[in-house]
Amino acid sequence: MNALASIVVAALMVLAQPFMKTDDRAIVVICHEAPKETIDEKTLERIYLKRKMLWDDGRKVIPVNLPAQNPLRNSFSDRVLRRRHVELVDYWNEQHFRGITPPTTVESEEAVKVFVREVDGAVGYISARNLDPDLNVLYTIRIE
Repeated sequence: MNALASIVVAALMVLAQPFMKTDDRAIVVICHEAPKETIDEKTLERIYLKRKMLWDDGRKVIPVNLPAQNPLRNSFSDRVLRRRHVELVDYWNEQHFRGITPPTTVESEEAVKVFVREVDGAVGYISARNLDPDLNVLYTIRIE
């Protein structure tokens, strides 16, 4: 009976694996004090283009990016910002003359997690597979 149960469990795990995969999604995360507001792709676009500077509770919004060459950042920019890297460079050059700087860039998904844990109001994105239980998911973006 134990051998049969093991076979059934193994078969179920194999069959369920396509539904358990999370590496093809990006997840936007924030530290323990998640804002009490609805987050959608339009809000994320405003945050990452620095058009939304404050959470509804008055705290400063501090977006953090992965490096420009990171595939997850490219997917995030394509989907949320609907702009390629070259277009964003032009955008930030223009914003520079208005005194607006681009989001902080950190080197890795681990660094994003540290940043959102330590900086009040910070928001960042990581792969679903790298999500830690102490991080609040604000929005899930399906990346094809």
